Amino acid sequence: MNLHLFDGLIKINRQLGSSLCFWCVAVAFLGEIFFVQFAFAQYEMENPEESVRLISPYGAVARSVIIPGWGQYHARNYLQSFFSFSGVCASLAGVAMTHFSFREIYDKEYLPVAVKNRKSKAALIAYDRANQKYRVRQFLLYSAAGIWAYSIIDSYVAANLYNALTKSRLIIEESKAFEEFSLKFDLNQDYIVCNFVGQF
Repeated sequence: MNLHLFDGLIKINRQLGSSLCFWCVAVAFLGEIFFVQFAFAQYEMENPEESVRLISPYGAVARSVIIPGWGQYHARNYLQSFFSFSGVCASLAGVAMTHFSFREIYDKEYLPVAVKNRKSKAALIAYDRANQKYRVRQFLLYSAAGIWAYSIIDSYVAANLYNALTKSRLIIEESKAFEEFSLKFDLNQDYIVCNFVGQF
């Protein structure tokens, strides 16, 4: 009995250790990315005349291919970035946990019984339990892939939207500056007067 308890504790420790390691690496990597983005944002605040930059949609897509949500963050779509990154991380953590559970049921419950008789009731019950874990794992894996694909598409759309809004804002500012110019003509018999007034 103590041996089974010890095996169970080792298995739980392995699952928690791998999940904890995954989360630590993910948080550290994301923290580094946010630090780099924050440094660029500080640089833009210090140089406001150079701060009007357009975002490359292909650069945002490339970032989202590497890390889900990074391209959305780069396109200044912060909330979607958070949801994409956490959704993929949670799905992948679920994949890891259900995979370990599936392997444990398959190796320790199904295989010993299936070696004797695959068609026995105990083998079929163990196989059904393992199959349920397998289906949950596959669902979570496809969910992670779907969220990641959404992150890639949304980063492209968000970058184009940001560029369109930035360009429209610049056009409005330029049209306001253009409205401040005035041109007056005064025609008389003896002379022509042309007044050009510009305000800066």
